[in-house]
Order: sequence, then structure tokens, then C-alpha cells
Amino acid sequence: MRFGLFELLIILALIALWIVIIRIPIIIAKNRGITDSNLTTIAVLSWFGLFFGITWVIALVLSLVWQGNLVENTGQGDTGNTSNNMARIAELHKLKKSGAITQKEFETAKKKWLK
Repeated sequence: MRFGLFELLIILALIALWIVIIRIPIIIAKNRGITDSNLTTIAVLSWFGLFFGITWVIALVLSLVWQGNLVENTGQGDTGNTSNNMARIAELHKLKKSGAITQKEFETAKKKWLK
């Protein structure tokens, strides 16, 4: 069976689309601050989704359910620097508005930086 140029372009476009779809859980996990072994687990499950579709669904669910380290990472450093603390609170507010952290997480971190 011979393919023409148009058919080959369609096949390449479908492969590229499939790769983007496979990477969706990984992208979500990275944006939510999920790192290390949790991110590796999501990546492996996502790529196994090429062969077993259910593993991609599991990876997607885990990327949405597991908590990232966004709030914890902002909690490190000098708590005495007021301008730095205000910048961290502003960053936390942006994360809250984008939906990356919950209102409760925002309030907890804000209290920590306002002490």
C-alpha cells in the first residue's frame, strides 16, 4: 500500500496530536507543582496510555488530585523581610486566582507570611 503526501501529512498530524494528548496529565502536574516521584508516576502512567488507555485516565486523575508543592516552596526563606513576604503573598494570590491552590491553602500561607 502506497501513501501519497497528503496521507503522510495526515498521519504525522495525528501522531503529533496523540503525543500532545498523552502529555496533558504531565503538563497539568507540572503546573500544579507536583514533582519528584509523583511526577514520574504520572509520566509513566501517561505514556503507558499509548498501550492501555485506562492508565492515561488514571494519570489525568492523579495530576488533578495530588497536591503540589507550590505553597510549601513559597514558605522557605527569611520570614522577617516584609517586602519579600508581600511579594510572596501576591504570588500566592495569583495562584489562588488561577485555581492552582485552594482558598484554605492561600489563607494558611498568608497567615504564615503576615506573622
